[in-house]
Amino acid sequence: MGRKLVVVRHGERVDFTFSDEWIQNCFDANGKYSKKNLNMPDAVPNRPKPIDFLQDCPLTQIGSLQGNLVGKGLREENILQPGFQVYVSPALRSIETAAAILSGMGYSDYKIKVEPTAFEWTGWYSKAMPTWMSPEALAENGFEIDTSYVPLIPASELKSDEPVEEYYDRSFHLVKQLLEKDDNDLLIVGHGSSLDTMTRQLLGFPKRNFREMMNVLRGVPYCGVAITENDSDRNWKLISAASANISMRHSSNSDFCAMKSFMGSGEEVDIDTGLNLNPAVFRNYHH
Repeated sequence: MGRKLVVVRHGERVDFTFSDEWIQNCFDANGKYSKKNLNMPDAVPNRPKPIDFLQDCPLTQIGSLQGNLVGKGLREENILQPGFQVYVSPALRSIETAAAILSGMGYSDYKIKVEPTAFEWTGWYSKAMPTWMSPEALAENGFEIDTSYVPLIPASELKSDEPVEEYYDRSFHLVKQLLEKDDNDLLIVGHGSSLDTMTRQLLGFPKRNFREMMNVLRGVPYCGVAITENDSDRNWKLISAASANISMRHSSNSDFCAMKSFMGSGEEVDIDTGLNLNPAVFRNYHH
């Protein structure tokens, strides 16, 4: 059994489910939160201002369940070996997903390392970057955070509106650095694009451009999983979700498999040159 890198997209997010109006609907004038729907979280982390959730929202109840189910699958199929390390995007939705995954695995007290380099493509944030909670604030809110961890780059160095090619390089640089730190398996919880950007160059394929990235993102569901394994020849390969028995069907999509979505039947994915690239069309895919 070779070393594994597992990359997971976060679960269902509140704002895409209930729109950005969930903030004004759920917080009173004093900033007190109350859920207005059964699928909304029972509670949210304490933050200075409710508006801080605008670009950094929590998971829905279903999103937490999705993460928990992925964790159960990883545990039951023995995907990650003892000593595996967990790195997470600073986005609250990714942190909550990592916590749900670890809970599903039976590791509720496992420490999470917050890594800004794992954040998604900043081209979606042309006006301003999100306001994230610090590791210390997350820990104060009950998350098991490794507050002693020093990230590869601080959050302040992430610049908005980066070219897609630089995003692929940023993601691959993170993976290379983490793989060189020790020999443990890695679990990285990020975003829909992370499944491709963190594995593609590791597998020996070139970076994608914007159009190509959008094309593959169409099929990445909430809590989609990409598993790569280092084989006996020290080469990395994608593992089929079906063979690993961790595929999860949502009501709106078929079973997701990174190997099929990103690689087709062993060949490069065909690019739909007629694809509508209006960012609004991809609202549910990029984050």
